[in-house]
Amino acid sequence: MSDVAEFPTVASLLRAFSRGDLTPEDATEAALARIEATEPTLNAFQLVDEAGAMKAARAADRACGKGNDLPPLHGVPITIKEAFDVAGLKTTSSHPPLKDNVATQDASLVARLRAAGAVILGKTNVPELCADFQTDSPIFGTTVNPWDDRRTAGGSTGGGGAAVAARLSPLELGSDIGGSVRNPAHYNGIFSLKPTEWRVPGHGHVPDLPGQTRSARYLGTFGPLARSVDDLDAALRIIAGPDGYEVEAAPVPLGPTPRLAAADLRIAVLTSNPLVPISTDTASVVQATAKLLSGAGAKVKRAEPQGLDWQQGWDDWSDLFQYMIMNGQPLAERERHFDRLESPDPTARSVARAARLSMAQFFAVLDRRDRLVRQCESFLDDYDAWLMPVMPDAAFIRQSRKLPLKVNGAGHPYFFAGTAYNFLANLTGQPSVVLPCGFSKEGLPIGLQLTGKRWGEAKLLGVAKVLEKLLPPCPVPPSFAS
Repeated sequence: MSDVAEFPTVASLLRAFSRGDLTPEDATEAALARIEATEPTLNAFQLVDEAGAMKAARAADRACGKGNDLPPLHGVPITIKEAFDVAGLKTTSSHPPLKDNVATQDASLVARLRAAGAVILGKTNVPELCADFQTDSPIFGTTVNPWDDRRTAGGSTGGGGAAVAARLSPLELGSDIGGSVRNPAHYNGIFSLKPTEWRVPGHGHVPDLPGQTRSARYLGTFGPLARSVDDLDAALRIIAGPDGYEVEAAPVPLGPTPRLAAADLRIAVLTSNPLVPISTDTASVVQATAKLLSGAGAKVKRAEPQGLDWQQGWDDWSDLFQYMIMNGQPLAERERHFDRLESPDPTARSVARAARLSMAQFFAVLDRRDRLVRQCESFLDDYDAWLMPVMPDAAFIRQSRKLPLKVNGAGHPYFFAGTAYNFLANLTGQPSVVLPCGFSKEGLPIGLQLTGKRWGEAKLLGVAKVLEKLLPPCPVPPSFAS
């Protein structure tokens, strides 16, 4: 039986199936064997559904070779972030009160992937309620980075990022409200897509908590992690579009992905922002990637929207995020945070503001958000994409959230530093694609993100494909190379 790691992308697996080099049952069996061998090291999964996966794979085998019009992911084994409902399996989102919660139906996106022929291997690890960029679950333990088991795999889609990087799965379904599909791609050396806000519906994703009022109505979105831009593109076309549950999800056509050449492109580059500096290694990767694009004929310019207030933007993103978390809490619970307005930590100040946010202040945040959207959209009238860091540095050694995050030896408030380069696309709702673009001096992957206009995923993916062709193939962690 061929090792599924020989076919590390969805596209390569489908070609192997069509040639008869591999069957869906072979691929699923090999993936499950690889998961069993690596889980003691990675802890990427909260649950492996061996029986369900093999049943689906055998059904896919039976459909092959019978003249059927096969769906686009027919027989492809994939993974699902544990925060999504999968019928018959637990959905805990690593929240202890949900430790026995069993989903009665598939989340909308899970149902779409299943209808597209995907074989669900299992559910991948997340931090509690998807609220961290380390994946340390109070129920299922810590997922480690496949490049260095002392380091974070990112979060909140950390288990999925590690699984795709280690070639346990070619495709993961994730979610992102502050970088949660992007920082795992960066830390693990893979690709990811954060679509436009509400391009993809989130029914059946926790949070929101089961049976409670839906409050996660802003900032978040849902997208794939994979080992190629083509696979991101294919996955988006399966999961995009309204589902009848969430009225915000708009029926905006995706359109075809254009075939572009580097000479066609105008790329803005952000080398750093005033909130948190980037590491010297990250700066080198940004510069090298900009030079790579320029050398291939693209028009590359260091630029950002004129007058962009990064601190106000971060405050508004964080206040809105915290408000959605806290809105259901009783007054006595929120009052505990009132005295943190003078804290030196920007996150603590945001929690205090959100705890006492009036309706007028809430709408003022939304007004500023609208202005920022217009500002960033107008900026991209002059550029095809905006290239920037994902995180200030490569994967850090796992640490307490109470400790500062160090960049170039200097400490920065943990949550503030970890979201400083990701919050903007969540606040504006613009799509972003992460590509693995280089390495730190310690051999850890460093990704960069391309951000585009709202509803412009097709063009953005076309730009990303140009850059992908200029880069080396998607890297493989040395310990998982075979």
